[in-house]
Amino acid sequence: MTALIKRKTEALALAELQGLLQAAILEGDTAILGFIQDNSRTSRETLFDVYRHAYSGRLVETLKNEYPLLNHYVGEARFREVARGYIAAYPSRTQNARWFGTRLPEYLEGLGRDAIAQDVVGLSSIEKAVSDAFDAPDKPVLDVADLGRFAPETWGRLVFAPHPSVTHLHLAGNILEIWRALQADEPTPAFASSPELQRLVVWRRAYAPMVRELNYEECMIWTEASRGASFQSLCEMLATYDDPDSAAVRAAGYLHGWLTSGMLTSVQLAENV
Repeated sequence: MTALIKRKTEALALAELQGLLQAAILEGDTAILGFIQDNSRTSRETLFDVYRHAYSGRLVETLKNEYPLLNHYVGEARFREVARGYIAAYPSRTQNARWFGTRLPEYLEGLGRDAIAQDVVGLSSIEKAVSDAFDAPDKPVLDVADLGRFAPETWGRLVFAPHPSVTHLHLAGNILEIWRALQADEPTPAFASSPELQRLVVWRRAYAPMVRELNYEECMIWTEASRGASFQSLCEMLATYDDPDSAAVRAAGYLHGWLTSGMLTSVQLAENV
């Protein structure tokens, strides 16, 4: 970089000049100023700021497009403040703008409760999960008919794989109700904190991202099923949690819901159960 400064009267290769400009915008390196001329109306610093602020402004717009409900919920001024903080903490390292805002929920969570409310964290998490579900890889969707190739006596050994679009969230308060109201452009309920987290699942059904709440029991066995637990193990968990006589029926009911919703992609027999 120093060598380039000394050659400021020489013609720079385009790649070198682009490198200087990028370092100035992303890292605050002022070496580029040595290659910018003042004009009769303003200084080189002011001229460069046009590019720097334009770059930041485009990233703010990118985040607004990725998190439109959050922008509406917190308001334009507050969102812009949050976005600029995120841009400073996580400079863009990708050529695809779609992935620039992927760590916004992580950034907001890291600010702590004194700096950012849990409704903001939760809403950003749902919006990210919805975007991720929409862009998830295409995989076959398992349906009820696919289980017909397994003999009933082998069902205890069945192991299911979740569809790659599925995300499981635990969020504070009534985030799902807030998200639904924003989606429907209806009056938004006030955030209501609760000691119990909302258990949500987000996935893509056909071409439409879906969001719904799980009760504790379903959440428990979905977590284990997605980790490779067999159907027999799921039944045993349900028998321990509640009425053992209806455990198999309850497990079959949850499985039927996952199949008809398109939340599973494959099934196989476990070697040892």
